[in-house]
Amino acid sequence: MVFPILFFDFTNCFSKNKTEKVKDARNILRAMRQLSECKSAASSVIGVVLLVGMTVIMVSVIALSIFAYGAFETQPVPEAKIVVVEASGDMDKPLYKNVIVLKHKGGDMLIKRNTEIIIAGKGYAYTGHDTHPSLVQDIRVTYKDLSGNNYGGEEGNNLGEIVDGTTWDAGESIKLIGYDGKNINNVITNSQNNTVDSKWKLEDRSIVEVTVIDTATNQIIAVSQATVKKA
Repeated sequence: MVFPILFFDFTNCFSKNKTEKVKDARNILRAMRQLSECKSAASSVIGVVLLVGMTVIMVSVIALSIFAYGAFETQPVPEAKIVVVEASGDMDKPLYKNVIVLKHKGGDMLIKRNTEIIIAGKGYAYTGHDTHPSLVQDIRVTYKDLSGNNYGGEEGNNLGEIVDGTTWDAGESIKLIGYDGKNINNVITNSQNNTVDSKWKLEDRSIVEVTVIDTATNQIIAVSQATVKKA
């Protein structure tokens, strides 16, 4: 009787251990499943955080780009076709005989206070008395803007503003005269209505080049050349 009891007890013990092992296995599987679910949840949270972070960064970059573009946006350069339609000169003739006529043949209106003109060619330019009327040299005369006056006639009379009104519009012509720099040495008059840096003459049959610049953007609007006719 002892042996069967021992056998029975051993069997029970074996069965009990197996059951516990099954329970342990189930617990392990349950724990692994819970761990997997935790990892999945953590991955989802991390993914959402990364997505939100990337969205914030992209929005910030776009906003900075827009603000930077607005802050550094340059003023548009006026577009206009300016042509020399007449150029006459003579080193031996009075200043008022030296004339350049420019015509605005289309495009944007030009604000006269923002429009600079440079005359370059052969001739003679000076600020004082005409001591070398026949001395031909390379000249560069600058009209700092077009708010000044024209001067003409033997006495260099004031002929009125170079540009009527505040703008130089399409279809309008303006005249530049060698006498325009008459008041270059007159501090009072110069501060009021003279924007030319010198008086000037052109050599006949030479090439004169006129450059029109927008001073608001410091960009060239037009360049035109012509042969100087004898005055």
